[in-house]
Amino acid sequence: MGRRRGLALAKPAATPAASSARLRLGDVPMILMYHGVADEAEDPNHLCVAPGRFAEQMTWLKRRGLRGVGIGTLVDEMRAGRARGLVGITFDDGYVNVLEAAVPELQRHGFSATMYIISDRLGGSNEWDEGPRWPLMSASQVGEVAAAGMEIGSHGATHVRLAGLDAGQLAAEVGDSRTSLGELTGAPVRGFAYPYGSMDAAARFAVRDAGYDYACAVQTPMSELGLMALPRVYVGQSDDARRMAAKRLLFRGYIAVKGRRP
Repeated sequence: MGRRRGLALAKPAATPAASSARLRLGDVPMILMYHGVADEAEDPNHLCVAPGRFAEQMTWLKRRGLRGVGIGTLVDEMRAGRARGLVGITFDDGYVNVLEAAVPELQRHGFSATMYIISDRLGGSNEWDEGPRWPLMSASQVGEVAAAGMEIGSHGATHVRLAGLDAGQLAAEVGDSRTSLGELTGAPVRGFAYPYGSMDAAARFAVRDAGYDYACAVQTPMSELGLMALPRVYVGQSDDARRMAAKRLLFRGYIAVKGRRP
């Protein structure tokens, strides 16, 4: 059998334009989107997965020969043609319960993940949400997550919708957060996740020009599938083994349907 060819994706380079590579639908990887891992009686936005359910989901991946990885690793393996069997795992916002419940479970399976941190809200709470308040990781806790082998990415400076912001606001939310998180972790921050999944062309260009290697969205227009708008699949408390299998089978069709909506 011949050597598997990697995707024609731009490799990390000094020029931000090198990160604007597009993807065909058939090459889009499965990326799971989580927020919190905790038993929460009140969760109106369906952001949390109970620890027991999360353990079931990770076990489901492992038993099917799949390995959960952070998105930086996933992108690197896609470029090298070695992404088969890999599933991206992401956590938005940076809740303390992810450090407490998700990280040990990921490590138990030999998995990694990307944690998207809100740089100006370290040690704060999810004040942007209606509903219960959950604590966000402090600077030292973000360091613990990084030391545990998890990738640290940016979720903006303050968690605002990026679509429609002017150039100065975008620079503050996107560029400043990359700088401050890089100083915190002592490593370049490669990845970004759009808060609320809110993005437009200006936001994607701002992320690219700030030096990020890739960015995760939620729903992505078909014409924009690529490293600056990687779509993700929501995973929640109701996702048992049967639903996880369906999501794995159908996720590209779901991306296509959502990506064609106006």
